[in-house]
Amino acid sequence: MFTQQTKMISVNDLKKMMNRKDKPLLILDARDVTSYYKGHIPGAISLFDGEIIPQAQNLDKNMNVVMYGPGQARPSKDPMDRLAGDAVDRLMKMGFKNVTALDGGFEAWANAGNQVDSSTPESIKPVNMLTYDQLSQFLGIT
Repeated sequence: MFTQQTKMISVNDLKKMMNRKDKPLLILDARDVTSYYKGHIPGAISLFDGEIIPQAQNLDKNMNVVMYGPGQARPSKDPMDRLAGDAVDRLMKMGFKNVTALDGGFEAWANAGNQVDSSTPESIKPVNMLTYDQLSQFLGIT
């Protein structure tokens, strides 16, 4: 769920941030893992990566964090589709100051003709993947 304090970032502004090398950028994909493997923004990390949440405690709270979800044209009642907004809110509550959500989500990125990376579970290092229930508990959603 996106709150009024959730800042949005355009696809073009994200591309500019990705080209800058002077400030760290963390891009988090809040879609299900299968969607992440099929295609994601270059450099993005799946929010379901079980190592991200514990590591978030130790990250620079001033770094730029961009969260994205599927980016449906119409609002969805599926809780999985609301993970990006819930995660933005949670990171802000953890003290992150520069957290934004990608306007239009992955759909906007891909439809603009931008590069999309794909992977397979075997092509990345093994991680402890979070279940939806574990992620929901962390985000404080039910």
